[in-house]
Amino acid sequence: MWGNGRRNIPWPMAEIITITLNPAIDHTVHLERFEPGKVNRVDWHHRQAGGKGVNVAALLAAYGVPCVATGLLGDENPELFEKLCREAGIVDSFIRIPGETRTGIKIIGDTRTGTTDINFPGLAPDAGGWGRLVGKVGELAEAGRWCVFGGSLPTGVEAGDFRELLEIARARGAKVAVDASGPALEAALDMGVDLIKPNEHELAEVTGVSRESLVSDPAPVLRRLGERIGHIILSMGEKGALFHTPDATLHAKPPEVEVVSSVGAGDSLLAGYMAGLVTGRSPVDRARLATVFAWSALEKVSRSLPSMDEIRSRMERVEVRGQGG
Repeated sequence: MWGNGRRNIPWPMAEIITITLNPAIDHTVHLERFEPGKVNRVDWHHRQAGGKGVNVAALLAAYGVPCVATGLLGDENPELFEKLCREAGIVDSFIRIPGETRTGIKIIGDTRTGTTDINFPGLAPDAGGWGRLVGKVGELAEAGRWCVFGGSLPTGVEAGDFRELLEIARARGAKVAVDASGPALEAALDMGVDLIKPNEHELAEVTGVSRESLVSDPAPVLRRLGERIGHIILSMGEKGALFHTPDATLHAKPPEVEVVSSVGAGDSLLAGYMAGLVTGRSPVDRARLATVFAWSALEKVSRSLPSMDEIRSRMERVEVRGQGG
């Protein structure tokens, strides 16, 4: 049963496939004061397997939703990803290609500067590696499953290549969710996928609407996109998030949170929404659950969820306004 947040389903019945084309090892370092050009001493640090799709899979698995994770991993340093899959019960279907998976350094702790990101370049897959990934997506995608595509495109992979993956998943009957920006998000909009999760900046860029106009009145853009896309999650940082479906347009916001790190909060928002979808929750409860996932991510660096009792308690404290649900 779903009541305790756990459901044991064998891999052939896995409900969500995550595809991370450009994963990263997230290395978060905490500094009380960050001074460029000087020696900075680290108070503490944390390393974990990351990337949008990887983060979504990890949180879904923690909630009890069966997941398969695929994408492109460097064969020289897959250990953190293998450890995550093994310990979380995620089916590891990553394609190994020559080289090292990139590292992303996140510098936090100094409230003057916020989070500073230092992102290394990702791997560039050759034709053979990309072909194996295309085949893997075709193998995993099928009716009744969600395919969640998250993150940036690797070096050498074009928007047309990304669209090919989306089309393969759709042709196999899977539902397609995309959390991406730029050309990848444009391809998702053009194709009319089932779900998108941009933030204000990403959606403004691809729609040609100013961020100011989008923030002040997002309804026209949501209505227009909603004619082709069933689920739209607009992440708005400290202002919460908007959730638009044919049945409801809702704004959800957590209570005031002491933010340790905003890294991965958007991925957590998507994971919570997906968890609500596959467990049959109402639009209002999906918005609440997604917000609780993101809220929990803001409080710590490590990727984990509170107890089921605490999740239910926090859902009651999420403010939801809007129509429908």
